[in-house]
Amino acid sequence: MLPVLLAAIALCAVAAIVSDWNEARTPLFKVLKPLTTILIAALAWSAPESGYRDGLLLALGLSLLGDIALMYESNGAFLAGLGSFLLAHLVFMLAFLHGVGHYTPPLWAAAFVLYGVALGAVLVRRADAPLRVPVVIYALVLTGMAITALLRWQALGGVTGGYALAGAALFVLSDSALGIRRFVGRYRGAQGVILSTYWGGIACIAWSAQGVG
Repeated sequence: MLPVLLAAIALCAVAAIVSDWNEARTPLFKVLKPLTTILIAALAWSAPESGYRDGLLLALGLSLLGDIALMYESNGAFLAGLGSFLLAHLVFMLAFLHGVGHYTPPLWAAAFVLYGVALGAVLVRRADAPLRVPVVIYALVLTGMAITALLRWQALGGVTGGYALAGAALFVLSDSALGIRRFVGRYRGAQGVILSTYWGGIACIAWSAQGVG
């Protein structure tokens, strides 16, 4: 069952990226984009039952709402998507700390902090005034999500820690690519970069639940 599900996720993701390579928001893309995230949520659902898995499912549900909002171009839709993903990151943070008893990150966790500060500084200068505070808050929460994934890897290691950290890192790259496209300027292949790292990220996070139980 898992190989079939993984193949379906990959095929759906590739088809979604190809269908929206020029960012035309085609009707097919509007079906395939949420469907890919739903399939990734099914991957998390297939993991052994645990509080960690349940937390990931809630976060993936919030991510799905963000996916739908970000298919539209208005500032209102962007803020709705930003809010959904911000809540998703907060839930991911709580999930990553499930089973973790030691909350002191290694020194190199500072790399995530420095990256988050630099990204926020670049984006907030380009954002419209009403979006500046939300962008700063989002950058802080995104950084926190990456650090809690690092704590999970440090404390638990294995599949659950390694894939959580890899997924969080990919998620940071995806949001960075999205922010640059939105506030700095469009660039060739942006949709492919944003979506491949996003789905790769949440698929890794979903797979990390397989290592619990």
